[in-house]
Amino acid sequence: MQISQNQYNKLPEHLKQNFRGGNIHPTLKAIKLMSYLCKLITPVNGVILDPFMGSGSTGVSAVKEGFGFIGIELDPEYFEIAKARIENVNILL
Repeated sequence: MQISQNQYNKLPEHLKQNFRGGNIHPTLKAIKLMSYLCKLITPVNGVILDPFMGSGSTGVSAVKEGFGFIGIELDPEYFEIAKARIENVNILL
């Protein structure tokens, strides 16, 4: 999943330098991997907590797999990116 060009253009330079394939977080996690891990350890109708949400890969995976999700992120810029990615999961499915 990618952020839009408009979202990218609004990012500060220190985040743009880490942009990789549509996501700007320096420790990007693969959606397929996170989906597998979500299904592996979360019971049916479970809720996943990610206290270090970053750009939201775990949240995207959780929503995609039908789980509830609670994400916490200290950096407001990454929070906004994660929020946009997670809110758009159902649109992209």
